[in-house]
Amino acid sequence: MKLIISETIRAKYPDLRIAVVVAKNINNTLYQNGLEDFTNDTFKAFAQKFGNHKDFETHKNIVAWREIYRSFGVNPKKKKPTAESLLVRVIRSGYAPKISPAVDAYLCAETVHYLPIGGYDLDKITGDIVLRFSEGNEKFLGIGAESEEVTDTSEVVYSDNNHVLTRCWNYRDCDFSKIDKETTTLALFSEAPYATISDNEAKETVNSIKENLQKFCGAECTTFFLSSKENEIGIF
Repeated sequence: MKLIISETIRAKYPDLRIAVVVAKNINNTLYQNGLEDFTNDTFKAFAQKFGNHKDFETHKNIVAWREIYRSFGVNPKKKKPTAESLLVRVIRSGYAPKISPAVDAYLCAETVHYLPIGGYDLDKITGDIVLRFSEGNEKFLGIGAESEEVTDTSEVVYSDNNHVLTRCWNYRDCDFSKIDKETTTLALFSEAPYATISDNEAKETVNSIKENLQKFCGAECTTFFLSSKENEIGIF
């Protein structure tokens, strides 16, 4: 299985790099090794760094992802990049996720450099995972949604052979390939589309995911890095 950046995406975002972690043999059913305390402490420590959410929203990586959304026609005030959406909620209300062990473990890594993280249960993927522009009117059922949506023309999506996996780059993942309690193998992505987001920030984000999944979910993890000079990389 490959992760592929389409030629049109590469042309529009020549600095794009993607850090990847693939995890196998995951225990995503049992909270263990102090994960709940770790999650609560991680998000509490993050919230204490900022006086309010407006201070957080001026961080260069939050600003960069807002600009990226605008670049393909999405208003980031209406559809927020995932890291911003989660972390603003943490600052405002003290929220700490409790979704499943693997999801909680990777969401903690969004506090490292405030980069969005998304991914899929690899056992549900058919073919390669491709980052591309949508042709429009492609069917999409988001996690927890009761009805299908359709994509807009030229929005950035991840897809496999059969499904749009994520809308608006990292705004919302599909229900079909979501990470749930039955998941044993997954891939997670953290992207650096602009040069203002460094290689190390993306790499450190997935290394944090790797450490968390190994410690709290017993996972066997491998990391990959797709550079700005590559359009594809084998991940599984």
